[in-house]
Amino acid sequence: MILLLLGIVLPMKALMALSPPETLQATPQQRDDYDWMARHAEVLALHQQVPPEIVFIGDSITHHWGGVPIGKRRVAPEVWDELFAGVTVSNLGFGFDYADNAYWRILNGELDGIAPRQIFINIGTNNLGYRGDSPQQCAAHIIALVRLIQRRQPQAEIIVLGIYPRREAHLVEPIRQTNLLVQQGVRADGVRFVDVGRCLAGEDGRALPHYFRDVVHPNRAGYARLAVAMRPLIVDGKDE
Repeated sequence: MILLLLGIVLPMKALMALSPPETLQATPQQRDDYDWMARHAEVLALHQQVPPEIVFIGDSITHHWGGVPIGKRRVAPEVWDELFAGVTVSNLGFGFDYADNAYWRILNGELDGIAPRQIFINIGTNNLGYRGDSPQQCAAHIIALVRLIQRRQPQAEIIVLGIYPRREAHLVEPIRQTNLLVQQGVRADGVRFVDVGRCLAGEDGRALPHYFRDVVHPNRAGYARLAVAMRPLIVDGKDE
C-alpha cells in the first residue's frame, strides 16, 4: 500500500517507521529534585550561543556526570572534561527521564539550529527499572527516539550506548534483551550500537558495586571506567 505524506509517496512500511509506537508518551515531566523545564530552557539558550560538536542525550546517569548545562549534582565533572577535552559538548541528560521524555525534548527544539557531528544516546534504564516497561516496549521507544534524531540531524553520526547494568538481579535479563533488540533495530538504520556499560558488570551481568553509588548511578570510578570505554568513539574533528 502506498500513502502520500507531505507530497512524497511512501510505502506503508516506511510510513510506519516514521511514527512512534502508540505506547510512547511524548510528554515533558517535572520532579521535585530539579526544575526539568528550566533545564530544557537552558539547553535551548545554550545552543543559540554555543553550537555543540557533540551531543550526549540521556537521563540522570548522563545528567550527573558533568559538562553543560551544569546540574546541581556533578559526580565526575573532571572525568567528563578529560574525555571531551578540546570538543564542544552539550549534556542533554535529564534526571528521571524515560525515552519518551527525551523524544518530547527533541520534538521541542533541543536539536534545532545546531549541526553536531556526533550524537550519543544512553537512555531506557528508567523505562525498565522505574516504569516497568517490557524489553520490547522499551526497545521500541529507544528506536523511535533514534529515528527522530536521524530525521532532525541527518549529518550526525549517531551512537547508541546500551543500557548500563544495574544492581537488581531481576533486571539483568530485561536489560540484556532490550540491548539486543535495540542493536538489531538500529542496525538497519545505519546507526552504531556500542555496549560500553558491560565494563561495569560482573560475570552475572549485574553492576559491580565498587563502580556504583547506588543501584543504578555510577560513582567517580564508574564514570572513569566508562570514559576509557568511550574514548575510542569520540571524534574531535582534527582528522576531518
